[in-house]
Amino acid sequence: MRRLAAAAAAALVLLLSACAGLPTTGAVNPGRSPVDVEADPDIRFIPDSPQPDASPEEIVSGFIRAGSGSQDGWATARQFLTESFAPEWNPLATVTIDRLTDRSTPTTPVDGVSTVEVTPIGIVDAEGAYQPHNGGVATLSFALTEENGQWRIADAPDGIVLFEEQFRSVFRSASLAYFDPLWQYLVPDVRWFPRTNSATYIARALVDGAPSPWLDGSVATAFPEDVGGATRAVTVSEGVAQVDLDGSALSLGQTTLDRMQAQLESSLRSPDITGVQMTANGSPLQARAAATVSTRVDAQSLVELTDGPFGFLDGDSVEAVGGLSPAVESVDAVAVQTTADLELAAIRTASGAVVRAAADGTTALLDQRPGLLSPTIDPFGMVWAVPAGDPAAVRAYAPAGGTIDVADAWPGATGISAMQVSRDGARIAATVTVRGHTELWVAGIRRTSDGAEITLGEPNMVAVLSGEGAGLAWLDDITLGVLLRSGGDASLREQPVGGPGTDLTIPAGVSSVAGGNSSARLLTDGGILYVRQGPTWQQLASDVRVLAVQQGMP
Repeated sequence: MRRLAAAAAAALVLLLSACAGLPTTGAVNPGRSPVDVEADPDIRFIPDSPQPDASPEEIVSGFIRAGSGSQDGWATARQFLTESFAPEWNPLATVTIDRLTDRSTPTTPVDGVSTVEVTPIGIVDAEGAYQPHNGGVATLSFALTEENGQWRIADAPDGIVLFEEQFRSVFRSASLAYFDPLWQYLVPDVRWFPRTNSATYIARALVDGAPSPWLDGSVATAFPEDVGGATRAVTVSEGVAQVDLDGSALSLGQTTLDRMQAQLESSLRSPDITGVQMTANGSPLQARAAATVSTRVDAQSLVELTDGPFGFLDGDSVEAVGGLSPAVESVDAVAVQTTADLELAAIRTASGAVVRAAADGTTALLDQRPGLLSPTIDPFGMVWAVPAGDPAAVRAYAPAGGTIDVADAWPGATGISAMQVSRDGARIAATVTVRGHTELWVAGIRRTSDGAEITLGEPNMVAVLSGEGAGLAWLDDITLGVLLRSGGDASLREQPVGGPGTDLTIPAGVSSVAGGNSSARLLTDGGILYVRQGPTWQQLASDVRVLAVQQGMP
């Protein structure tokens, strides 16, 4: 929840009591970093049951408030429904996140129907996928009838409504882990599930479900379609989650089992779960999580100083990167991005050209189209480039030579201000102009088996941005850092791919952003390098000309 001053604590207690009953578990914690999204206390809301002789309006209000109580399949909320409608209502069909201050009170019923107006800021669908919402006011209708002398709801929309501060206490995010098509990286697919029995929801989604549609063709799963079985509840004993699969899992090969184990361990990992035991109809399956490539970057910033040296910042000096450093230094770079093995770098020069530099000291001119953005490089060494005024004209340049025109790039966008491939090479993000405003999009990358063709999947809109996109970086596997400018002000949006984002105040004059390990590194026009230390920005160095983006480390 948002950072609150101590003086507001009493008001918060009153708010929770009025909206959903007092939480019965969870400690009182001090404020936290805005990006520490999983540090929310494990609060359980116990909403009130219907009161005797409650009015129709009170029944509707109580039903909406009871959406915060996920215990026993939203048993309390079902008490507000008629006996025939209660088993039909599906609370997880959709979760509408709104602002409590914008929510209207229920109207007096007309022809037996009461309405409530809400202003959604986000929607979670039946699969747990979050989508921002800016569509204005939505009207919810509730049909009421008398049953056994008491007003009850006979018909209502499926789903629940939670105000934004309440949402994170009732739901938690989970990164369903899929593989890239070459089975080297784990690629996260962020979903939101009820905190109550969350391990069961996660396992069911991973084993019996499918990746989000925008990732279709860009990721792979080791779970065969016929393995099923995750319909049973996942139990946790001494930190180990027991996931029972169908008996068909007994016939799977060891490589498949090890990949399944890796997906489950990554997806279920939490403070309460440190291991996973797969079983097939109760029989233990022997598996060890398949090895995967890490996407962490070096803790030291990769920079070029104003007096020339390019390399890793080490105190007051710079440690050169073999033959790559002289190659970068030779081309008057203004933007640099390196492969994880530090063998190649994608560069935009002061003249606006895109160049590739190699660890053997050579450079190659790739693209001279007008208005090129800073390029990005993927795990295969392919350099991606696009002009700001033509978002569809994305090209990828292979390290051995050859150019690929990327198909289906950013349809509907009229401008693009930044573009970055994820460290796993399965996804690509961009800040684009759509109908006169700026949005953050991500898309899956689809490659043919021979690598000769590349297509982008249907874009997924992650956020509507409050300013012009001036920089973009993957801060980790699920979070993007977006440098925003609005008028003379600049800010940094830390935006998960599938969840609410946070706008951060940043030092004056910031001109570029690079990702660390779950945090941002910022460079100002004056050459000052900042890193984030908790809630503050700490100056790390001065006289820095270029802050390079790392796509991993050797």
